Amino acid sequence: MPDAVGTTGPGDTAGPAVRPGTPGDTAEPAVRPGTPGDTAEPAVRPGTPGDTAEPAVRPGTPGDEATAERLKARLSSLSPNQRAVLERSLRLRNAKAPQALGTTPRAAGSPAAAPRRTRRPGSTMEFSLFFFSGDGSADGPGKYQLLLDSARYADAHGFAGIWVPERHFVDFGGLYPNPSVLAAALAMVTERLQIRAGSAVLPLHHPVRVAEEWAVVDNLSGGRVAVSAASGWHPDDFLLAPGDGALRHERRKEEMFEAIDTVQRLWAGETVALPRADGTPQHVRTLPRPLQPRLPMWVSAQGSVETFVRAGEIGAHVLTGLVAQRPADLKDKIGAYRQARAEAGHDPAAGTVTAMVHTFLAARVDEAKEVVRGPLTAYLKTFLAQQDSFDSEFATLSDAERDAMLAATFERYFDGLALLGTPDTCESLVEDLVDIGVDEVACLVDFGLDPDRVLAGLDHLTVLKDRYRPAPEGEHP
Repeated sequence: MPDAVGTTGPGDTAGPAVRPGTPGDTAEPAVRPGTPGDTAEPAVRPGTPGDTAEPAVRPGTPGDEATAERLKARLSSLSPNQRAVLERSLRLRNAKAPQALGTTPRAAGSPAAAPRRTRRPGSTMEFSLFFFSGDGSADGPGKYQLLLDSARYADAHGFAGIWVPERHFVDFGGLYPNPSVLAAALAMVTERLQIRAGSAVLPLHHPVRVAEEWAVVDNLSGGRVAVSAASGWHPDDFLLAPGDGALRHERRKEEMFEAIDTVQRLWAGETVALPRADGTPQHVRTLPRPLQPRLPMWVSAQGSVETFVRAGEIGAHVLTGLVAQRPADLKDKIGAYRQARAEAGHDPAAGTVTAMVHTFLAARVDEAKEVVRGPLTAYLKTFLAQQDSFDSEFATLSDAERDAMLAATFERYFDGLALLGTPDTCESLVEDLVDIGVDEVACLVDFGLDPDRVLAGLDHLTVLKDRYRPAPEGEHP
């Protein structure tokens, strides 16, 4: 994720990933989604306006014959060694190879691909909106109109929450340098929606400031704030950190968990001893007093199971994503998280696992695919290009190989790793998420689509959301 998970991205990770979404903290480079929190994986910095990356296609799709033929011609020029490198990269990411790469079509009479799943009686899921990718370099007014309009819509239509990230020094996501400031604005235009930082990079801030700022927003919102804590990733961001930025970057994950503890103690009204400039202790109690007795806390996690376990041990929720991790791996991490909660004396079922997922729904699948192909391909292209900075196998790929990777990855995301399609077709992914233990989908909606398209798509998303509402007590689903 998920960064799909959203600071400077969500997630921590053990290896290069998209900096989302995802929502997150991370020990390694992350998608600088979001993912949501910034993470430990390389940040996705999608192409700037005017980027003319060739659209990724699935060869053989009606209407894409010309592009497919160009892709096939490029692939045919690859050496056996180059094909091996590409196929290995695809396998590592659980991506489908384009048929132009030489995969064998399904023989007549052989089993067909598994059909899409439909909602089962009893399946439930919460839905929230996730923002991560707004272009901070755009000129003119109205930069935050989509965020505000989407918040009003979500508030009126029963969504669980809205996430705003912390991003610094990049155009992609540059609209969101301070989630508490944006949260204050959202508090003024909503009445019921939980307003969440997704994520706040705690090592970049003094915990007193975190407690003070979010207590203000808690009061403005009537007690509706929550925070997902991220450890951060990019060294450049740590010029903002109090004290020795280099040291805080080196021990950023420990800094994050220490800050969570301090913020919660201050939030509860405790007097906490903290060092003055000369190193002597000062006993601090923060104001204003918040309305909620405890700050609802998520931890942004992506690749490292250790972060999931530590989140469980402290009784926090988890913000993650499907970027750069396979659903089967995420299922194992969620299992470890719930076990850690139980062993630490917390109710394992009370922990919320939120997964950031790229989202756009329309009336027809072909309409949704046409709308998202360009923006999502640009997003993925930038992610792949980012790999060059991390000595990964992607650095060895030729243009033809990268075209093939983009084609396979786009199809993979559209078919099974994002809520892209119609309410009917997207039930399949929601059912998969139910099975691996996810409690809430954080719908990443600002990945380059026209704002009017995003808002129109929310009507279709609401149809899907309402199908997964828990049945009222006493009623059978």
